[in-house]
This record gives sequence, C-alpha cells and structure tokens, in this order.
Amino acid sequence: MKKFLSLALALMLVLAIACTASAEPQKIIWWVYASGDAPIDTQMVVDAANAYSAEKIGVEVELIFKNEEQFGLGMQTGEPYDMTFTCDWANDFASNAYNEMFYDITDLVKTATPALYEAIDQKYWDVAGSLNGKIYAVPTLKDMASQQFFRLDKERFEAIGCELPDEMTFAELEPLLKAYKENYTDLYPLMMGKGGLTGMTNSAQWIAGNYLCSPYHLAGTDRENKIIPFWEDEVLMERYQLLHKWYELGYINPDAATIESIGSDIRAAIRSGSAWKGYYSGYSSWAGIVVHGASYAGPFMSTATMRGAMNAINAAASEEQAIACLKYLELLNTDRTFRDILRYGVEGTHFNYTEVNGNKVVERTEQGNNNWSMDGFVTGSVVNASCTTDSYYDWEEIFADYENAIVSTLGTFTFDKTNVEAECAACSAVMEKYTAELLTGTLDVDAKLETIKEELKAAGIEAIQAEAQAQLDAYLAQ
Repeated sequence: MKKFLSLALALMLVLAIACTASAEPQKIIWWVYASGDAPIDTQMVVDAANAYSAEKIGVEVELIFKNEEQFGLGMQTGEPYDMTFTCDWANDFASNAYNEMFYDITDLVKTATPALYEAIDQKYWDVAGSLNGKIYAVPTLKDMASQQFFRLDKERFEAIGCELPDEMTFAELEPLLKAYKENYTDLYPLMMGKGGLTGMTNSAQWIAGNYLCSPYHLAGTDRENKIIPFWEDEVLMERYQLLHKWYELGYINPDAATIESIGSDIRAAIRSGSAWKGYYSGYSSWAGIVVHGASYAGPFMSTATMRGAMNAINAAASEEQAIACLKYLELLNTDRTFRDILRYGVEGTHFNYTEVNGNKVVERTEQGNNNWSMDGFVTGSVVNASCTTDSYYDWEEIFADYENAIVSTLGTFTFDKTNVEAECAACSAVMEKYTAELLTGTLDVDAKLETIKEELKAAGIEAIQAEAQAQLDAYLAQ
C-alpha cells in the first residue's frame, strides 16, 4: 500500500510539474520599426505588456526595434524572429512575400483568430495583406490613404496677420514663406534636412525606386495605368522647381541637403507630413508649437498606402508559434487597454487617462514623451488606441472620407524586379547622387535634368520601364 501511495504521489508530482511547465507563457520575438534607437523605457513597457498578455492569452513578447537597414540585414542573415514589421517602405512586404519569407496565414487567421479577421475590413486583407491571392501579413489600421499636410506654426503666422487655410496648393505656400522671412530672423522659413518635406513625393505611386512612378492625378485620363519617369510627372516637377526657387530666395536653410533632419526641439515654422483629417487639432509635439494643419494633396488610396504598416510571421515558424503571433495581434486589435500599454506605456508613469468633451483620452507625462515615444503604427493599429489630449479625431469619419479618395487604377499590382535587378541597382545609384538636392531645392532641376536623364538611360531605366509596363499590362489584362 505504501509503495502504491508513493508511486501515486510521484505521479501527481510529475503531472503537477508538467502542468506548471505547460502554463508557462509562450514567447515570441517581434521586430518592430524604429528610425533610431529603442526607447529608453522599452523593458519597463514590455514587462507591463507581458504581464497583461500572459494573463489574457498566455503569450509574451520580446520586442526588438530595427531601422530599415537592420531589417534587411536581419532577414539576409537569418536572425531569429517570429513576427516582424513590414510595409512598402521598410522590410519590403512584396519582395519578402515573393521570396516565401513570410508565413501563409490565409486559412490560419480565419480559424485560429476569427476576431482578428473580423476586426479588419475585407478590402485591406485582399489588397494590403495579400499577394497572388494568399494572405501573408496582418494590416495595421491607421491612415489607409495618403494625404499630405503643411504643419504651420499657428502662433507665429497669425501674429503677423497671415490667415491659415485648411486646404491649399503647394505653390500657395510661397506668400507664407515670404511673410515669415520678412518678420522673423531667428530661423529660415522652411527648415529641412536631406529628406526634404516628409510625404511630398507621395502624390505618385513609386513603381521602381524614386525614378519610375504612376501619379495619382493621371487617374481618369488617357495616361492612367502608364508607368513614367519622374520628370514626366508635372506635379512633382513643379514642386522641385518651386523648392529651388525658394532655396534661391533664402527661404530654405543652405545646409538642408547635407544634414540628416531638423530636430523636434527646433521651432521650424513649416514642416510637412502625411496625416488625416483632424490630426493636427491642438497638436503641439514640436518645440511646444501649436500646429495648424493645411492639406495640400490627397487623400490618395492605393496598395502602397494600405501597406503603410503591417505585421508578418516568419515562414519558418511552427504552426504553434504562428498562432501565438496571431493571438497577440488579435489582442492588440480588440483590447484597447492592452493596445494603450504598447502605444503609450505604463499608466501612471508614461500617461494618465483624462476626459476631453466627455471622451476618455490619454494625457502623456514628461517621462512618456521622453522615454516611450514613437509613431503610433509601430506597435499596432492606431485606430484601436485611445486618442490624446492634444490630438483627438473620429476614425469613423476619417474612414468615411476615404470613400472620396482618389483611388489608384493599378489595383494590387506589384512590380517584380527579378529580370532587371542590375538595372534597378544602377538607377538607384544614379538617383542617390541627386535625391537630397532635389528634395531640398538645392539643385536646379531644370539645369541638371538632361544630365540626370542621360545617366539614368545609361543605367537602364528604359529597360526597367518596359519590363514594369509589360507586367502591369499583363496584370490589368487579367
């Protein structure tokens, strides 16, 4: 009897240990985007997020921040990861999906995480997250169209009698530049780094590098569905010409083409970026400036804009790991408390909840602004996070506005560069010499254009254009 009891107790102990082991949270490695270093309080926030997700779904995450170059190196060297940020401009979705680097979640996302599948509109699964009819990424819900805004220093412009419109053309910026230069001498009116005005070139879909495009404004004309070199895009060329004019007039800082960027602590009178209706209402995140947003282009909607941010799973992951990743994304898309942790940090440390006009919103603390601050899309869908005290907007209204967007006629077309990889590399090398100066107005585009054309033709731009156009024609013929 004693022997039987001893065996029974031993068996119970083994089972207890096994149950304890199985109760351990499943761990996933998640690569997320960062333009610079990881935020200072990353581990503190990850610990808080893991405590929440472990209890809710039994999954914890190791968060690794990577810039565009680091994504490429990690993918090439086989650095371990389970889930990764991917989009049209960093860790390229199309090329990775073509090369079977990402997990096919077409069926798994529907069976393992139906709430996640239901939370995202079908068109975003079909257009953004898919390639050749298979789903390889989970779309991040944010601004799904591209709309460009000038971000204007409201206080300074209004102090000198300037009326600030909600909508304007690119050329209509010139009177504001002139007035600013005549009244303020501490800064150039249009301060910028070598990247130029953020989002300025987004009025076209870029098919290959920054040299072949399909402009949105050609939709509905006899030139729609035509892939053209950048100099045939009248809208873009006018902007390059205006920037050079403004550079010559002393509106742009002379070192613009050689410095990385203008810091957020500098009171730059005019910045630019992609945003959405209402985003800049009360906005004050640069040097304490109250920003007035004036839309100068868009909204435009295409595969590229819908692929602005997504998450994909490593094709080498086990089904168990793939499901853990999907469950993590499902929680992010359906649980606002969890979403707010990864978006804003630890409540009471990085932010506090308050109310504005009866709406529950987030008020960041100084530690939150300094130690856990990044673009909203980095750690999940923006629409699922709370709004903040300095930026409140209605996502239902924003998505309703997308019904009036200029929609690309290219559908889900994605250029496969395989047959012209050498030519693409050569053309990119040519443009590398001129891009910063074009974007900052430093270069007289009219005087230099023939040289640029000759160099691109020698590098093979015509072969790339012919290959891309043939692929697009074949796609549209389907």
